[in-house]
Amino acid sequence: MSVYISFDGGGSKLNGMMFDENLHLLGAGRSGGINLTQTSLEDCRANVRDCLAQLFASHEPETVDVVFYTGVGNFQLLCEETGLRAHVAQYVGTDEALGGLLAGALKREGVLALAGTGSDVFYISPGKRLVVGAWGPILGDDGSGTWIGQQAMRAVVRLINGWGEDTLLLSLFREAWRLKNDWQMVELVHRSPAPFRQVASATPLVGQAAARGDAVALGILREAGHLMAVQTEVLIRRAGLREDQLDITLCGGAWKAHPAMYGRYVEELRAAHPSLTARRPLFEHVCAGPARLLLERGVPREEAIRLMKAQFTQYRVDTADET
Repeated sequence: MSVYISFDGGGSKLNGMMFDENLHLLGAGRSGGINLTQTSLEDCRANVRDCLAQLFASHEPETVDVVFYTGVGNFQLLCEETGLRAHVAQYVGTDEALGGLLAGALKREGVLALAGTGSDVFYISPGKRLVVGAWGPILGDDGSGTWIGQQAMRAVVRLINGWGEDTLLLSLFREAWRLKNDWQMVELVHRSPAPFRQVASATPLVGQAAARGDAVALGILREAGHLMAVQTEVLIRRAGLREDQLDITLCGGAWKAHPAMYGRYVEELRAAHPSLTARRPLFEHVCAGPARLLLERGVPREEAIRLMKAQFTQYRVDTADET
């Protein structure tokens, strides 16, 4: 039996899956982030070991045929630690843009708008690769989970200080972060081994407030959608894309917070490009490995999607029937 492992790493998570040649899932693991711009080396190593312990808990092969890895992070450390658990015949890396297209649409060419812990927009085609964004949480990442969390925390601080707009975010932060006093926010962020990940973790709270009609939260998410639309429009212009090429694959956890972000994004882009489509990904980013394996075997895209939907139901994002 052939055994494969696929990893997806980023600022807030490391996701791993083990499967065989028939796409039977043999193991799974999830842990914290491995991107050293947003976490420490010690935290990264601990997260890798935690993910691997989960991954190998129910099946411990002596040999792994291929380890696929994608995303942004310390993949050298990941490969080293994996090699301590089993003999690995081959390591195959895929950058986060191609990985997003593979997992999100089972495509090797197209536009990917990524809004996770960080943010960037890509266009990939044979012999061409363009990116807008990808500057990291200090210099950029507009519209990302880190950006959303930061805007939320600043809105809360303004309210506490007495000049901010009233918002449900204050009570949600107090409850979710178990604050004994509001000043603890400073300690939780600045003493965290991964401060940007801590900030990005507030994105679901913004979604919860928005779902309850909170004007501040809705404003933050709509602005995030606007910022992603601006970056996408710049990419479209730089790449010289035709209207029939504007089938965009979305990727990243920030899109899941609330429909307001997606709504503003599509609204602004369709004002200039009426035929544009922006689709949620078919599968989580970690499925770039099995997607790549199937396509390299020559399995037609539609058949590969059908097989993965049947075998990896827990990794599906877009649960619609259409492909």
